[in-house]
Amino acid sequence: MSDLADLRSARTLPQLARVLGVKSVALSSALYWLRPDQKYNIFSIPKKGGGRRAITAPSPQLKYIQSKLAVLLAAIQSDLERSRTKRQCVLSHGFKKEYSIITNASLHRNRRFVFNADLKDFFPSINFGRVLGFFLKDQNFKLDAKIATIIAQIACHNNQLPQGSPCSPVVSNLIAHILDIHLNRLAASCRCTYTRYVDDLTFSTNEKSFPIPIGRFSEDLGRWVAGNEFLVSVYRSGFQLNESKTRLQQRDSRQDATGLIVNKKVNVRHEYYKEVRAMCHQLFCNGFSYVKSDGRVVPVSDEKLLGMMNFIYQIRKLKTENFKVEQKGFFELYGKLLDYHSFYGLARPRIICEGKTDAIYLRSAIRALQDRFPGLVKPPASSTLLVDFFNYTPAAALFQGLSGGGDELNKLLSRFGSRISSFHGGPYHPVIMVVDNDDGSKKIFAHLSNILGTGITGAEGFYHAYANLYVVPIPKVGPKTAIEDLFDSDVLAKKIDGKEFDRTGKEKDGTKWYGKFEFATKVIRPERESIKFDRFEPLLKAFVDVMDDYANRRATIAAKARAA
Repeated sequence: MSDLADLRSARTLPQLARVLGVKSVALSSALYWLRPDQKYNIFSIPKKGGGRRAITAPSPQLKYIQSKLAVLLAAIQSDLERSRTKRQCVLSHGFKKEYSIITNASLHRNRRFVFNADLKDFFPSINFGRVLGFFLKDQNFKLDAKIATIIAQIACHNNQLPQGSPCSPVVSNLIAHILDIHLNRLAASCRCTYTRYVDDLTFSTNEKSFPIPIGRFSEDLGRWVAGNEFLVSVYRSGFQLNESKTRLQQRDSRQDATGLIVNKKVNVRHEYYKEVRAMCHQLFCNGFSYVKSDGRVVPVSDEKLLGMMNFIYQIRKLKTENFKVEQKGFFELYGKLLDYHSFYGLARPRIICEGKTDAIYLRSAIRALQDRFPGLVKPPASSTLLVDFFNYTPAAALFQGLSGGGDELNKLLSRFGSRISSFHGGPYHPVIMVVDNDDGSKKIFAHLSNILGTGITGAEGFYHAYANLYVVPIPKVGPKTAIEDLFDSDVLAKKIDGKEFDRTGKEKDGTKWYGKFEFATKVIRPERESIKFDRFEPLLKAFVDVMDDYANRRATIAAKARAA
């Protein structure tokens, strides 16, 4: 535990700064030079259950320091947990790598009883004195008084952990560990499972009756309340319960933990999926999605909607190995959303290559030749491109059938029209399919010939297939041309650790040969400023020509619509 040892050995602010990996002046400036009103921006956001939550967001200077502290303390916390317990016995699942509401909920699935409770004002209840005292007295830390004080100053604002600071989660987890120990002992004595996700406490059991020390039904209140031993453990640990949120869920009703259904298998609430499905429909029909909050229509970004769908997938794929068959409706909806995001609702022209390495070549070429092709780079000359690239991800492979290669691009070419047919509003930017000009593209050229009703040889700069889809062949520099042929021979001859470049992917001896990914990431990307990309000029010109052609087509369609 070198991180903890380094922290325990620190005695001065400069020494703490070195442990955090920041400059002393940055640390002292963030803590002592900024005025109180310069340190935080305070605002509120709506709560899911109504009301508003106060967010205290730190200034960039302070946030940088807090982030460094959070990383250090999270590493120490992880080391401590590995040294004292097994993974399946970890009690706190919030704000930790490899842990989430999914891992939390999965420990409570298929139980007779699930009991939920909520800590009141979790972050605000942890004040400066508690933070200082923890780092001074905790058996694992026992820091120097000055260092403990500085850490408390970094972590606290207005005598509490602020909601919005990057270090509040890990500090709260460290301090709440004593609560977790007490409640886990209570749970074990009652044959229950206990976990905590931030301020959300969950107990579950298959006992015939729920243990009274943890929870009991109050005839006076007409609802379930915390048991005496549970209450004592919470208050002795320096916290309070939000008693209005205490509840017991039985097997014959819907049970949830941290917002996920846990009756038999972990799943999202049906209402959540319906809401996401409705937002997808709004996006496909209107070009934007939204939710209603406090009587107002609040737009939902495409990225957020994609994140919500991915969250549902992460939950639902846990339910069955036969995901694609049993989740057919969701599978089709997610694929449709990815198609919209990939090929229709574009913020800029999208280039789809045969593989990830081609995209690396093209990004490097565009940046190297940006003075000659200003239409491809945001002015003034910068690293921000005005085109982007299709990202081959596991989700793209599973839901869109796209993991790279000419055969998959040919399938996309054949099905592109049907894949965007239910979207409305018109795509604003073209999709540019870049293909090699060799035998591997014969099927694509033959298919394109059928679509256009004329012979395609790959000699033209670009071909408009239909809608916003274009095919751009690699410019010929020989009878058969792959994208690597656009590099000079001396670049292709570059060795890495004595190994030669294998363009075919057929060489099996890894001691003598390296592949396209290493060529792209270890030769082209780092050496792009010294590499000649002259042979890429016709290809980049084709991109610009495609963008101009599609803009003209859209203008023509708009003019006809106005005339009608």
